[in-house]
Amino acid sequence: MLSIALLFQEKPSPFIYSSTILSPIILLSFTNGESTNLSFLFPLSLVLSLSLIFFLILKETLPYHIKKPARIVGIIILSYFIIFTLVNIYRFNNLCFFNPQDFAIYNQTFWNTIHGRLFENSTYGSNFACHNSPFYFPLIPFYLLFPHPLTLSILKTLLLSLSVIPFYLILKDIFKENIPCLFLGLAFLLFPFLVSQNFTPPHEISFLPFFLLFSFYYYKKGNFSAFLIFLIFTLSIKENLSLVAISLGIYSLFSKKSLRWVLIPLLLGIGWGISSLLIIRHFQKIYQPPSVSAWTFEVIKLRYLPQKGESLFSSILRGLSYSNLAQSYFLNSVSRLLKPLGVILPFLSPVTFLALPEFLLNSLSDRPANFSVFMHYNIITSCFLLIGVAEGIKKLTKFRLMKKLNLREEILKTLISIFIFSSIIIHTSYWLTSGILSCKHNKKYIETVKEALALIPREASVSVPSDLAVWVSARKKYSLLKERRLESYNYILTNTKKLEWLNLNKYVNIFQKGEIFLFRKARKF
Repeated sequence: MLSIALLFQEKPSPFIYSSTILSPIILLSFTNGESTNLSFLFPLSLVLSLSLIFFLILKETLPYHIKKPARIVGIIILSYFIIFTLVNIYRFNNLCFFNPQDFAIYNQTFWNTIHGRLFENSTYGSNFACHNSPFYFPLIPFYLLFPHPLTLSILKTLLLSLSVIPFYLILKDIFKENIPCLFLGLAFLLFPFLVSQNFTPPHEISFLPFFLLFSFYYYKKGNFSAFLIFLIFTLSIKENLSLVAISLGIYSLFSKKSLRWVLIPLLLGIGWGISSLLIIRHFQKIYQPPSVSAWTFEVIKLRYLPQKGESLFSSILRGLSYSNLAQSYFLNSVSRLLKPLGVILPFLSPVTFLALPEFLLNSLSDRPANFSVFMHYNIITSCFLLIGVAEGIKKLTKFRLMKKLNLREEILKTLISIFIFSSIIIHTSYWLTSGILSCKHNKKYIETVKEALALIPREASVSVPSDLAVWVSARKKYSLLKERRLESYNYILTNTKKLEWLNLNKYVNIFQKGEIFLFRKARKF
């Protein structure tokens, strides 16, 4: 209310601006219990420090255009990469994983590949029975040099760090000033649905932002050859990126670009989507994976296509009733995605149209996890939302009501960019602290697990709890205890919590220390 009141003052002082305009950040930080698990001091200190920056900019003591911003971007990239690499190493060493079973799948897939079994794994048979991702081929040499579960995660963090380069270049075409670009570049790297990818398994699409943003940058610059190269790299990452290419073709049509900008992305997208479907179905026939492996196609087939003579209209209604769109949690899920962008939402530019296909795909799915921060399903949406935010800031500064503030346009752009950055920081603080601080060091437990693992031959098959899956995944065959397919495995590594329902008649106990138990299949079986 105080900030709105400022609009009706003819010449408000910089001090009044700087002390009130950021005050809503404190309220934003407590809008729900998930926003932050830090004390009140964090949002308060953020408001005070950014108020000082506001004050200096308004007094024109602090420039909003700086020389050699490339050095600052380089420092941001290096710092981001080092911090999250160290966090990943710490979490790995302490068995702290988000979705450890998927970590294990990708590590085993690459371990099998360098041992002559191309992209095979124990879960789906082949990664191509789940996703069409030829992008993984260039990553094989890195894994061959460093065959470790963290190799893919560190490569992913590196590409996430470097993705600020194309994002910054896109921003430079929107703003003449460097300060808004730097703050929004940081906001991009720390946006909840993007920064969380540093903790998730190395899913195909988590490697995407670098290539997607360079593709869009060259699209905006009108460099068709460079655009096409990066678009092909983008498509190679995953089958559903065909929707991005199709959207770019449609967007080009409404942007009145030449015919090749419309047709080539459309044809590439349609061709990639169809060929991906055929490739995945081919590998599914060979390996017979669980039906949930290629979930996108299963959702379309089971939820939205007619079953047993029903009409197409009935099947669509049935699919919608099961979808996230029809559930009570949907609005809360969407607000988690949009809330960090705050007041800029009404001013988002048309480029956010490119975020719609992934958003609709997640909405029509029947999996609540599709809107979880610690999942990989909103990366495309986040990239285009944040580009739309930058263009929206430029649009907002030209808004008639904003002119009543009697501030130069470049100062307004800088202040709004800092405000958006601060809002994103508040909303991402919970996820960052969960990822960095939630991991507890249990030296005794880790040492006991390593003792037990040393007794299992590398060529033997083993079944383990999900939290140990990554540490046993560098082998031809393993499973999770929850899958309850034990009879075909040579060893079972578990803890006391898992012993209640296990049928161990065919196994003998060969190691027991603390809560860790190791069983070997009896010789007669």
